Amino acid sequence: MARLIRPTWAIRCVQSGCKTLFEVAKLDGDKQQEVVCPNCGEHYVYPIREEDEKDA
Repeated sequence: MARLIRPTWAIRCVQSGCKTLFEVAKLDGDKQQEVVCPNCGEHYVYPIREEDEKDA
């Protein structure tokens, strides 16, 4: 039986030709991390902060 080692997020790549669903570790506190889609190599920063969404 598998057990959860640490909390994770499920993230879907937004590239039109990819759309891969993958998991990344959920960090404690207000830390952000750069993650890379395992299928196409697109880079993302998670979690997205509200200030970052307003700037986009």
